[in-house]
Formats: sequence, structure tokens, C-alpha cells
Amino acid sequence: MKTLVLVPALLLFSLSPVFAVEKLPNDVRQFIAQRDACDHFRGELPDPEEVERMREVTGQIEKRCRGTDRRLRSLKKKYGSDAKVKKRLNVYDGQIEPRDNQPKLAR
Repeated sequence: MKTLVLVPALLLFSLSPVFAVEKLPNDVRQFIAQRDACDHFRGELPDPEEVERMREVTGQIEKRCRGTDRRLRSLKKKYGSDAKVKKRLNVYDGQIEPRDNQPKLAR
């Protein structure tokens, strides 16, 4: 009896697009993981009075965000004809790192 209930449930979940695994090239998946972590910490900036937490968050931002602007441009160029990859990469801002003439985050 349990099998009869389990089979339709499994079938329902396997056909649902919500549960579909995204089939993306490995370098794109790695970039997405890094950039999502970067964006997470960019949204975590504490009050300046929280010196230790500020140091921790800015360190993570520097570690996880460094080079992502360049990697995003490179991946967009590499997969420019792949609509699925292009759509996935277009959700990211193209310029999050400070340019050479902009000050870096204070530590």
C-alpha cells in the first residue's frame, strides 16, 4: 500500500520544473556559487560600530567577490550563443568591484 502512494508522489516531483536540476556548464555553476556567496556578504554589511563583524564581512566580500566582474564578462562572451546560460548570467550586476580609481572597502 505504501508503494502505491509513494510512486505517484515521486512521479509528481520528478516531473515538476521546480525540482529540475539546472544543466549548466561546470565553470558557470562554479561562478554562480561564488557570486551568490559574494552577493550574500554584500548584503550583510553591519553597522560601522560593529568593528569585528565589519572586518569579518569585508574580508569575505574581498575573498568571494574579487575577480567576479572579469569572470562574468568572460563567461558571457564564452557562452554568448547559449540562451540558457546567458539568461542565468544576466541576473548578476556587471560591475560590483571597485575600479582602480575607486576606494576599496575599509577594514
